[in-house]
Amino acid sequence: MKADLPAAVRQIASFLDIEIDQSRWPRILKHCSFEYMKVNATGTVPLGGVFWDGGAQTFIHRGVNGRWRDSLSDAESLRYERIAERELGPDCAHWLRTGSGLTNTAEFRQ
Repeated sequence: MKADLPAAVRQIASFLDIEIDQSRWPRILKHCSFEYMKVNATGTVPLGGVFWDGGAQTFIHRGVNGRWRDSLSDAESLRYERIAERELGPDCAHWLRTGSGLTNTAEFRQ
């Protein structure tokens, strides 16, 4: 999303069958930006960040993809991948892992 926010927002809107009001496009992009979410973290994370040491600012930290690689062991990563595929299906698990390959299909809407 950080690499191409407009394309990501369009892809998500398409997946959800939401028509984007072009007059609101600049505001949508502003509110979906990492910078906006970090500044407004308390209002954008679950329960204002009470579950994380350091609060909401800890939850929205750097916006760096793949940071989990420094935190999870190979076994933990594999466990996550298996659970994601089992619970979400292979296509959605692939999208979570790579950020690509999401299609607008009825299969995802079930």
